[in-house]
Parts: sequence; structure tokens; C-alpha cells
Amino acid sequence: MGQVQKQACQHPGLTRSPLKTNSVQLKSIIRNDYFKNVFKLATGSTIAQVMAIVSAPITYRIYSKEHYGTLGLYMAIVGTIGVFSTLQYNQTILLEKNDTDSHVALWLNRLLNIGISLFSLLLVLLLGDFICSLLNNESLKPWLLLVPISVFFNGQNEIMRVYANRKKEYNLLTTNTVLISLLVPFLSISIGLVRNDILGLFIALLASQVLPSVILLFVLGKRYGINSRHFDFSIIKKLAKKNWRYPAFVLPSEFINNFTNQLPVFMISRYLNPGMVGVYNLCTRMLAMPINLITGAITEVFKQNASEEYHATGSCRPVFIKTLKLLSVIAIIPTLVILFTGPDLFAFVFGNEWRMAGEFARILIIMFAGKLIVSPLSYTFFIAHKMMEDFIWHVWMLVSNLFIFWFMFSLEYPINSVLLAFALNYASIYLIYIFRSYNFSVQDKSHL
Repeated sequence: MGQVQKQACQHPGLTRSPLKTNSVQLKSIIRNDYFKNVFKLATGSTIAQVMAIVSAPITYRIYSKEHYGTLGLYMAIVGTIGVFSTLQYNQTILLEKNDTDSHVALWLNRLLNIGISLFSLLLVLLLGDFICSLLNNESLKPWLLLVPISVFFNGQNEIMRVYANRKKEYNLLTTNTVLISLLVPFLSISIGLVRNDILGLFIALLASQVLPSVILLFVLGKRYGINSRHFDFSIIKKLAKKNWRYPAFVLPSEFINNFTNQLPVFMISRYLNPGMVGVYNLCTRMLAMPINLITGAITEVFKQNASEEYHATGSCRPVFIKTLKLLSVIAIIPTLVILFTGPDLFAFVFGNEWRMAGEFARILIIMFAGKLIVSPLSYTFFIAHKMMEDFIWHVWMLVSNLFIFWFMFSLEYPINSVLLAFALNYASIYLIYIFRSYNFSVQDKSHL
């Protein structure tokens, strides 16, 4: 033990490395496919986040809090309905063992996405007025007709991204990310300077949903013939029945998870006003940037590598531990920055009217740091087929957080106190998820 400590003192920089403890091993990791694939996707995500950071001080001075509040509410509705767009069968595209079954799964997801999109159109036509009244935002009404379009293209994009990940088309995914990162701020800023209304935000949003799916469909269709092969309705039905656990367990779990994430938007809109929703959304958007930057790349590669190792050896613990260390180290920096400079940083970048978003960020940073670590690693629940336990924890997330918002808003607690209780509750659940994910990273053979 003393010798190990001595070596650590001689090489303090290496002891802080999240990957390995000596330079030879570190070079080996840099050369391997896992690191290269993470780097490719991280490059695209980095460019996207840089563009978002550069453009945000401009767009948040062009559009008002109310504009962003309405947009945020629309995105929350689309996200909640969108959970159903493939009934969560999209996971099967990656997890099927051979390409033939993967192509069948692709068609299954496409058909489901079309059906759910048409159903969402009927939903907004029948319940549009009620939704606007319930959420205390009448300016949302004309934009609800766009919900089916968003649901359809978001679903198609997710389907194609999963297939591209299966084929390790990381260059294509990166190119797509960079293209959208340039187009969206251009549209929102240019239209916003011409028109002093919310139109630019919605046009930019739709562009970010439509264009990626079209590009992926065209390129992947040309390379792998996915537009014409393996469409047999009887085989599609068999695959759906074989993977019934996804709509039975994963779908409710994902719906509850998504609805819980959107719960603050719905509750703040209901009990306060659209402007406060806009402030909350700026906070969460900025806090999500490091998560999107880091986990967006790592999650894609972790899924592929962890699934492959688990199927081959019965364990994905080595890649699990490596990813856990990496994410834990990365989470420290944004956490400290926000805790010490949150309100002043937001006021400086976006203007003093957005200072409250920095106050929210200081409260929520603990929750977001936990999410940065847990988001990729919790995929072991799917790999180990622990959908039921995942579902139970998501039920608890919804029930506990719904109670927090309802109880505290009803008693007229200030929003800062409500958000603090919300963040602490989420952080405690994330700790449990890390522990359980670690346990599931090795196949349980006791029942075999």
C-alpha cells in the first residue's frame, strides 16, 4: 500500500485521470474504437453547444420571457406525447442480434410513429382549448396544430439515429448535429430581427426536427436499403409480440420519466405565468448544455459497447466503471461554476432581466450533475432486462415530485423553495440508480 501511495505522489496528474493510472494505458485507450467514437460524437456536440452558447445572448434579447415560456410549454407537450411515438420499440433496432431483425424492427417503429402522429392530430383538434385553459396560456393555441408534425419528425429522427448507432455511422451523426447547430440560430435570429414575435422560434424548432430525419433517412436508405427491404407485416407483428416488454414496461416508465421532467413547466405555467416558465426554461437549457455535450456522445457509444460486451461475456462492468469515473470527474467543473457564479453569470450573459434564471440554476445544479452521471449508465437496466424495477422507480419519481409541486404551490411557498425540494428529491433517486446500475452491469446467473 505504501508503494502505491508513493507512486501516486510522484505522478499526481495521472492519479486524477478518470481512465487509467499510467501513460501507457492512457495512450492505449486513446487509440481504441470506444474513445475514437466518443470523440467523433463529442466533436459534433461541442460545435452544437458552442453555437447555442454564442447565439443565446442574442436570441434571449430578441425574444421575451413570455415567448420562451410559450415555446417551452409547446416543447413539453410534444415531448410528453412523443414518448408514445414508437411505443419504445426503438430500443429493439439496436438490441436485435442480426441485421434482418433490425430492419424489421425499423419498419415496426416507422408504422407506429405514423399512427401516433395521426392520433396526436386528433387530440389537439378535440382538446386544444382545454389544454390552453388548463395550462393558463391562451397564446399557445395556434401553435398546437404543429404538434403532430413535431411528434412525427422527432420520432423518425430517433428511429434513424438508433439505426445509425447500430451501424456505427458516427461521422453521419456528427455531420447532422453540426448542420442543425448552424441552421437553428441563423433562422431564429434572422426572423426575430425582422418580426417582433414568436414566429422565428417555432420555425427554427421545426427546422431542427424535420431536417435531421430527412438527411438520415436519405443517407441510410441509400447505404443499407432500409426503405425497401424486410417489409412483411406478419413478421413485423411477430417481432412486436416477441418484444412486448417494451410497450408493457419501458413505455410507462419512459412516459412517467418524461412527464416528471416536464412537470415543473406544467406546474409553473398552471400556478404562475408564462414569463416564469421562460425563466425556468433558460435555466434548464443552460444547465442541460454540458449534459448534452458530454452524455450525448458518451451515451450513444456506451449503449453500443455495453450491449456488445454484455451479450458476449455476460458483463459490461469494465466499460461501466470507466464511464462512471469519466462522468464523475467532468461533473465537478460545471457544478462549482454555477454554485459560485450562477446569478451573476446569467445576468452578464443574457441581461439583468434573466438573473433569476441564475438563481434557479444554483438550486438545480445538484440535480443536473446527477443526471449527467446517471443518464448513460442507467441503460444497464435495459441491457439486463430490469424494466419492472426501472418502472417502479419512475413511478416514485412522478408521485414524489408531483406531491412536492402541488403541496408547496398550494401553500404558496416561493418558487425557490419548491425547486430546492424538487432538486434534492431527484438527487437522492439518482444515487439509487447509480448503485442499481452497477449491480446490473454483471449478468445474474443464479437463476440459470
